[in-house]
Amino acid sequence: MMDMTWNAKSLARQIQARIYELRSEQVGLKTFIHSDQARWDALERAIEELNWVLRKLEAEEE
Repeated sequence: MMDMTWNAKSLARQIQARIYELRSEQVGLKTFIHSDQARWDALERAIEELNWVLRKLEAEEE
């Protein structure tokens, strides 16, 4: 069980890092928001999905 807890925490850290990467990419697109709305929307969906997975992992840890 300890191994699974460590893996969940490690995965949660990796997911959080990816969320930050996607947010950074998204912020960089702000100036192109009108010309690249589809990419912005795809990034927003990906971030929301990762946040959902992260919340599930954190809930299991409690």
